[in-house]
Amino acid sequence: MITFLWRCLCLVWLLIVFMRDLVVSSVQVARAVLSPGYAAKPRLVTIPLTVESDAGITMVANLITLTPGTLTVDVSADRKTLLVHDLLAGDSSEATREGVRQGIEPRVLRVTGR
Repeated sequence: MITFLWRCLCLVWLLIVFMRDLVVSSVQVARAVLSPGYAAKPRLVTIPLTVESDAGITMVANLITLTPGTLTVDVSADRKTLLVHDLLAGDSSEATREGVRQGIEPRVLRVTGR
């Protein structure tokens, strides 16, 4: 029972943080699109996953896709890597990887348990 309540609390927190990320990324994309002379540097980024369950992989992929400026393109056959298109990645893909590794994925792991 406590585990169920803990996961429900983690889900609520995941949704709150996602809504904040949604607003922040919407502003960043709008600024990039509306700025005169802005040259976007989109990039395909491979992101290694620690999430193992189908539900966890689906949640991570969908949260990435729902965030403006990013799109999950593919999941590898071994289900250990996501291919993500990031509109604002710039010259390095590390910020995108770290955003998933330290932001979305740990929260999804707390909700799904694996």
